[in-house]
Amino acid sequence: MERRQTFLGLLGYLFIGTAAVLVPSVMPFITEEFMATGLTLAAIGLLFPARSVGGIVGNLLSGVGSDLLGRQRLVWLSALLLAASLALVAGARPWILFLAGFLLVSAAQGALSTGINAMIADANRESRARALNTLHGIYGLGAALSPLIIGVLIDRGLAWRWALGGTGLIWLLYGLIAYLFARGGGEARAEEQPQKPNFAMLRQGPFLSLFVIAFAYNGIAVSLLGWIALFMGRWSGSSTLLSVSMISVFYVALTLGRFLCAAFSERAGYATTLLVLACGITLTYPLVLLDALPLVAAGVFLTGLSLSGLFPTAMAYGARLYAEQTGTVSGTLNVSMALGAMIPPLWTGIMADAWGFQTALGVNYVMAPPLILLAIYLSRVEVRSVVSEHRS
Repeated sequence: MERRQTFLGLLGYLFIGTAAVLVPSVMPFITEEFMATGLTLAAIGLLFPARSVGGIVGNLLSGVGSDLLGRQRLVWLSALLLAASLALVAGARPWILFLAGFLLVSAAQGALSTGINAMIADANRESRARALNTLHGIYGLGAALSPLIIGVLIDRGLAWRWALGGTGLIWLLYGLIAYLFARGGGEARAEEQPQKPNFAMLRQGPFLSLFVIAFAYNGIAVSLLGWIALFMGRWSGSSTLLSVSMISVFYVALTLGRFLCAAFSERAGYATTLLVLACGITLTYPLVLLDALPLVAAGVFLTGLSLSGLFPTAMAYGARLYAEQTGTVSGTLNVSMALGAMIPPLWTGIMADAWGFQTALGVNYVMAPPLILLAIYLSRVEVRSVVSEHRS
């Protein structure tokens, strides 16, 4: 059963990677179409909080729901809902309907992500960091390839809305596969037992640290990914393919970094892995803000490499601390991710309107150095936990 769940989770996260970069990949075309109707960049930036509100709702409900009802059931229901939501967005023309559609897309995707993360953590209790970094590495493969595919197809005349519809079809097929897996193999028993939600963790220092790490990770990543194609196009006059390829550069690095974290995080320790990554992002993100294209590309790559294992390792750390509530842990940390995807990208759009993209992206650097302090704190918590386990 564990192998079945792991395979289902890996396949799903490959497709989640594809879905996650849809907006960054088509952001220049969304901007062009809706600015022609009189919208400003700040107004178009509302797409990020709309998606995040949906993600928060989906993660909150699915985190507790997966503990109460079961992971596999949540996975296939969320996949089918995501397929229907993407079909709605693909056909939406008014801006308000477009925003509302993406709210539904993000709610379904948030629920799906929460269910898969909890399912993988439960199925790999002895090596959570390895399993979750591998899971998110597979996500990176899908995210790295799809912008290139979308960029090539759009350059050849494909309407950008077809990318949304095509992704919806992928999720329809996945939802049916997940349903058949659940029906054919039976729902998993251990994690299907109802578990009463307990949010006492939200008042504890280690979990609050993980919450901040998840927020900073996604705040930096989504702000960069959401605006980089438009930044490249305006700053250097780059082609659509070259601008969108920066997203692939980021995800190639993200994927490589996650597989490296999967290989070494269990031996190095979860907190040590977080500390190395925090130092990396603090040192390398400023390259994105320089005026030379090769340095910007190097900065995008090194930023992706440094951010790579932050969230999956934080998720593994939380799942180890609260092993009986992996659904609630996954859902709550994904809420933090959703907040990170909502607030920094919004202020980035507002500041880009006023002062340009370099300044706007530079402000997001303030989220990087505190990660080092949080990782040091978690390393001390990890040492105390090991000592306590040995004494007991």
